[in-house]
Amino acid sequence: MEVVPSEQQPPLPYQPVTGKPWRLTMGLRPLPRHAWLEVDQHRERELTAKGDLLATTPDVVIGVAPGSDAAQRELETAIIDDLAEHHGLEVHSVARVDDAPIVRAARLVQEDLCLFERRGGTWEMTAACVCFPSRWTLSEKVGQNLSAIHGPVPGYAEALGGPVEALFNRLHPDRPVWRLNWTILDTNELHLPTPAARRGLHLPDDLSTMTFRIERQTLRTLPETGAICFTIRTYTAPLGELLADQPALAVDLAATLRTVDVEMATYKGWADLLPSLIAWLESPSG
Repeated sequence: MEVVPSEQQPPLPYQPVTGKPWRLTMGLRPLPRHAWLEVDQHRERELTAKGDLLATTPDVVIGVAPGSDAAQRELETAIIDDLAEHHGLEVHSVARVDDAPIVRAARLVQEDLCLFERRGGTWEMTAACVCFPSRWTLSEKVGQNLSAIHGPVPGYAEALGGPVEALFNRLHPDRPVWRLNWTILDTNELHLPTPAARRGLHLPDDLSTMTFRIERQTLRTLPETGAICFTIRTYTAPLGELLADQPALAVDLAATLRTVDVEMATYKGWADLLPSLIAWLESPSG
């Protein structure tokens, strides 16, 4: 992603909504090696936020299973090398007492980091540093396989369980991939470890203050250990600001939201939000 002066920046660098019906899909695209990590003008602020969370809530944002050290070290080296080669950043590990390698790596990038390794015939999350989760709890995921990790997602097993497992099995170090995920929330906070279905969302008086949140996710196999690195780069923008920049988005977003079923709406915390939000998007002032 090209970094341009802040006054020229669009509210978000990606637009994943096209008005098509809501459905679970991998939506994978080839990832050029130079585009694995993204660096922008928010780097210092987001790394500071990460450092604060690592200092105050390490049990919430770090998860490490035994036997993952080699994969963590390979990931740390890959990130240091990538920042130097593709972003001109000569960085070194930002070590703290007892930091795991994946934590040292996470202190260098705006992305959250997860590692998956093949164990017992399936892929398990063996290490992660996730400071900016979007309504999920890391401690419930580390040590679990792909099916268990995505178990709470309505329809995942039927629609994506097999394809995701097959993707992990065939992913090659020279062919990384990326995808986009999005949601609408009632806050612009990046650190959201409580699932929306458990919490529900607050319907504000001014719907333009709702937050549109995008995750740019990548999958890359590390050649030495064979571990798969899953990165999550989070972007947010006020919904009103986004619609002012892209007026046609209101129609597309309303069309897609109309197709979200009750089970998915409940999972995302949208059950009480969607009727009002859709009406607002479709109104002349929306």
